[in-house]
Amino acid sequence: MKICRQSNMRGLTLVEAMIVLAILSIISTVGIPSFIKMITHARVTSDLNEINSLMRFARFKAIDEERLVVLCPAADYQQCGSDWNVPKIVFFDLNYNDYRDPDEAILISSEAVEKTLRMSSNRRMIKFYESGVTASPASIKICTDEGDLEFTRQLTLSLQGKIKLSKDRNRDGIHEGSSGAALNCSV
Repeated sequence: MKICRQSNMRGLTLVEAMIVLAILSIISTVGIPSFIKMITHARVTSDLNEINSLMRFARFKAIDEERLVVLCPAADYQQCGSDWNVPKIVFFDLNYNDYRDPDEAILISSEAVEKTLRMSSNRRMIKFYESGVTASPASIKICTDEGDLEFTRQLTLSLQGKIKLSKDRNRDGIHEGSSGAALNCSV
């Protein structure tokens, strides 16, 4: 008498393996670009929220303390520069000289902009007077290194100290500035 054993082991056939590989390739083709866009959007939003918070803090501190408050980029966390990609500082400018003196303490500071982004401004520094108004209107723009306009955003600061975020008014996927013109990342 011959005893047949039935095996409980089962493997994938070549066709099943090919189907699984095809499904994985389709998911990665569609999913990875969406994931990268989501991460880029989160980075832009994070840096935009940080500079917005610094501007609001500086304005409220100027009003609350009735003193001139300066927000500026400072690579060494000491002296103002012009590259908005470096860390930023906020301080009282007690003698109105547009310069951070040793007796002028840093009120708050921030880290540098995310490495894949660029931040620029039409002003070297932003000054808030005792009443919360600014010395001059300012704008701060954030772009990706690739200059992808889909992620370009701008904060605009009015003379009265109001901060506005750019919007995509015409729904073409590109934000427009306060003048209505589409934002761009050219220097």
